[in-house]
Amino acid sequence: MCTIIKKGGILIIAMTLVCGTVNAQHWHRHHHLHQVVTVVVQPDMTSHVSNRFNQKERLEKAVAYLETHKYLTISQYAKMNQLNKISAEAELDAFAIDKKKPIQCVIRGKKKVYKKRIHETGL
Repeated sequence: MCTIIKKGGILIIAMTLVCGTVNAQHWHRHHHLHQVVTVVVQPDMTSHVSNRFNQKERLEKAVAYLETHKYLTISQYAKMNQLNKISAEAELDAFAIDKKKPIQCVIRGKKKVYKKRIHETGL
């Protein structure tokens, strides 16, 4: 009888272990946790324009520079007006798009530069 009780006890322990393992696998397979990923989107660049000079004054400075120089680069314009390069390029492009403004954009090699616009006279 003692051996039957021992065998029965071992059988109960073995079944408990097997059932616990099966139950854990079942829970893992059907009740797994989902990971949540949060994506934060930020703008590429925020540009701040200096209030030291207004846009008209910056245009006048660029035109004055082009009176004595053939080309004006974005870096030069940014430095002379205390702007970041993104703002400087955007402002120079805005000047160049406006046909009434005396600055035009040209490509020199691989670099974008700005020069004084040559106004054509109607003949």
